Amino acid sequence: MRVQLVMISAVALLAACSNGNEAKTKKEETAAAPTPASMPAPQPGLWQQTVSSANMPQPTTMKICIGEATPGSNPFNTQQAGVTCSENSVKSVPGGAEFHAVCNAQGMTVTSDGKVSGDMRTAYKVDITTKTTGPNVPAAMADMKMTVDAKRLGDCPAGTAPNTIVQ
Repeated sequence: MRVQLVMISAVALLAACSNGNEAKTKKEETAAAPTPASMPAPQPGLWQQTVSSANMPQPTTMKICIGEATPGSNPFNTQQAGVTCSENSVKSVPGGAEFHAVCNAQGMTVTSDGKVSGDMRTAYKVDITTKTTGPNVPAAMADMKMTVDAKRLGDCPAGTAPNTIVQ
């Protein structure tokens, strides 16, 4: 159970990485590389996300209310208090997008690389590789590969704030 919670925390940390309203791009990317504002974002609404990993005894499913993406922000990440990211990039690739982030929170550094595929209106899939460093990082957390399968269930329940997990 603890490993599951820590993995979900890693996914949440990945989702929380943001550097204000801009994403850094690597120097080798061309000037024509898409900005975060041009990247497709999941359609606002209630989404069911299933997280699976070889490190988890079974997949974990949660429902989350996704809001409108902020213009100019990375549509795959949301700002969260206490998390800072020194790197945060996203770019279009055939079939979806790829992202890279290096974020720090609670004494841990999480380096995440992943690929997003899907139509973003009804479903998407994220394949993520993370490397976590810092004091007291469990061995199962040091290097992980996870998959997040998401499907849109409909509108968010009335009064539910964006990025809120719904029970």
